[in-house]
Amino acid sequence: LTDALRSTQDKAIFDRLLKDPVIDKLRQQIQIQSDKGPQVTRRQLLSTSVRISQTMAPALNKIAQECIEKLDVKIPLELYAYNSPNFNAACVKPEEGRLFIMLSSSLLDAFNESELKFVMGHELGHYIYSHHDIPIGYVLNGKTSAGPALALQLTSWSRYAEISADRAGAYCCDNFHS
Repeated sequence: LTDALRSTQDKAIFDRLLKDPVIDKLRQQIQIQSDKGPQVTRRQLLSTSVRISQTMAPALNKIAQECIEKLDVKIPLELYAYNSPNFNAACVKPEEGRLFIMLSSSLLDAFNESELKFVMGHELGHYIYSHHDIPIGYVLNGKTSAGPALALQLTSWSRYAEISADRAGAYCCDNFHS
């Protein structure tokens, strides 16, 4: 079912980008770095945010669990909250067999259960559609010169990837208003 939710343009451009030599080279470099040892994502999250345990926030963990089941996610998930006046959330590329979702404190304060379900499903959507496989930040913000055609392709794909993630979020919350 989750494949049916994915934007066809997300999938088509994603597949083309995976074959691009610049993207392929960056992915290989990232994999080599990853193979050298454990990454630091979890340590960084623990030093800059608060891990949201089941005991600390059972309602939020229930929301996450419902989305995990609905989207058939098969990886352990850790939730983190960080202090910010902006509404924001992010799914961090899995590391050492764990997936991390970060939520801003203002988002947690202001969003109702259905809206949080949408956000959780949206972030899990990035994982289920392997959006982390395209290192867009490395290309657009890094030292690698993408060239205008690749930059345009990445920007277009990014928008379609957000549509796919939004569809996963909508599927999780099952509430059009949220």
